[in-house]
Amino acid sequence: MKSIKYILTTCAISGLLIGGTTSCSDFLETNPSTDVADSEVFTTVSGAQAALNGCYYQMKCYGGGGANRQDDWGIPSYQMISDLSGEDVMSNGGGWYNFTYNYWGETRGDIFRASQIWTYYYRLINNANSIIAYVDDCEGDATEKQYIKGQALAMRGWAYFWLTRWFQQTYPIAKNMPGMPIYTEPSNVNTPGAPRGTLEETYQQILSDLTAAEPMLEGFVRSSSYPNVIDQSVVQGILSEVYQVMRDWPKSEEYARKVLAKYPLTTNDDYTAGFNDESTPSWIWSIKQTEEQNKGDYSPFAMWYNGTRSCWTFACFILADDFVKLFDESDIRYQQMQNWDDPAGTSRKFWISMKFRDNEDCRGSMVVMRSDEMLLNAAEACARQGKESEAKDLLWQLQDMRGAVRTEASGEELVKAIWIERRKELYGEGFALFDIIRNELPLERTGNHVDWGGATPFPARSWRLIYQIPNTELLNNDSMTDAVWPNGDQNPYDGVYEPQQ
Repeated sequence: MKSIKYILTTCAISGLLIGGTTSCSDFLETNPSTDVADSEVFTTVSGAQAALNGCYYQMKCYGGGGANRQDDWGIPSYQMISDLSGEDVMSNGGGWYNFTYNYWGETRGDIFRASQIWTYYYRLINNANSIIAYVDDCEGDATEKQYIKGQALAMRGWAYFWLTRWFQQTYPIAKNMPGMPIYTEPSNVNTPGAPRGTLEETYQQILSDLTAAEPMLEGFVRSSSYPNVIDQSVVQGILSEVYQVMRDWPKSEEYARKVLAKYPLTTNDDYTAGFNDESTPSWIWSIKQTEEQNKGDYSPFAMWYNGTRSCWTFACFILADDFVKLFDESDIRYQQMQNWDDPAGTSRKFWISMKFRDNEDCRGSMVVMRSDEMLLNAAEACARQGKESEAKDLLWQLQDMRGAVRTEASGEELVKAIWIERRKELYGEGFALFDIIRNELPLERTGNHVDWGGATPFPARSWRLIYQIPNTELLNNDSMTDAVWPNGDQNPYDGVYEPQQ
């Protein structure tokens, strides 16, 4: 951690607002001083709000891992990494994402990706720690301070949750395995590095942060101009995801239903409109692009190969044919797909998707969480609890709306059907790798994956799907050793994890 223990100060000092025009590099300077934050920023509630705004900007824009690359632009980049690491979305060889798709050493600790991911989330954690530590002593309205602190707690819990999914096997089989180094106070270059502890301890921190944040955000209403801001519904949605990974099915269902009570499902008209409008009623959490703040050619819309974008595009994301076979022809999601010939003149064919289409200004908004995921979370949780009629009622709502054939399966086959429906409904939204890991499934790439060079199979619980701790972290953190587990703190790079009985 010594290499990244810095707090965000320049954005707060300048009073940066969420809608400002300051570039990411302007406020992601790494001044190793907590004195500046304490004395100059966290004196008033407006200063604390400015620091919080800077954290939001970091979450959604370039700069998280500190490398000037097309795959380092905040939340959307990490969603795309998850999808390209799965079975359904393929790369035709364009851009940096081809390394992800082909698993060309991507998860090794000495490759850029591990450090990029690690730095992104820990930088956010450290900045949130500063807000949490100092906001209570700021001058200003008590309710405003409560809302700021609630959002910072939610950010920290969310960041630790994502770290666990990148850097360790899934919780139910690995709770006693090494977890994430936990920091709950502002850190700087002189702060001793924390040990990995256990995954159970990390999840207890995640739950502590999120369950504390939920009541603190009661009554908080974000501006419609800033859909990337965390409100109570976002916290409840994250809690549903966390409990889903933990296989605490009653809690996962409870929190999913809390959100479903407030947000409608995505209509077919909205589903087929291009996934580019932050005002879509079903979108719980999203990232809005503006003229001043946008990802340009590095947005997800620039990656999808469908010939609809009016500006330059990488055109590298296509669909696996075996994934397309999962859809009924009557399904409106299937009707968004087309089978094309390889423009290079080879005999290869591929499927393109019209799901993600940019707006006319090439600044479409990007979804992070929507109600349909919560419905599928609740359906899986009900099925896992033996409440099959409730699970089917939920699943059928979505299938009937999309024009898909109703699932009639029971028992474990019903659970598998819900997993398939998740793939069909949520592809391209960042769930692929994480669902494979949490369900202890093998990575099986068949069909035209072979033609496009990405037929990399891995067995269930393969270490190749889990990122190693960055070598720089092991070098700089005196509380960790670089020996491979079980003799040290480094994750294995290859082989299969066999849970201890």
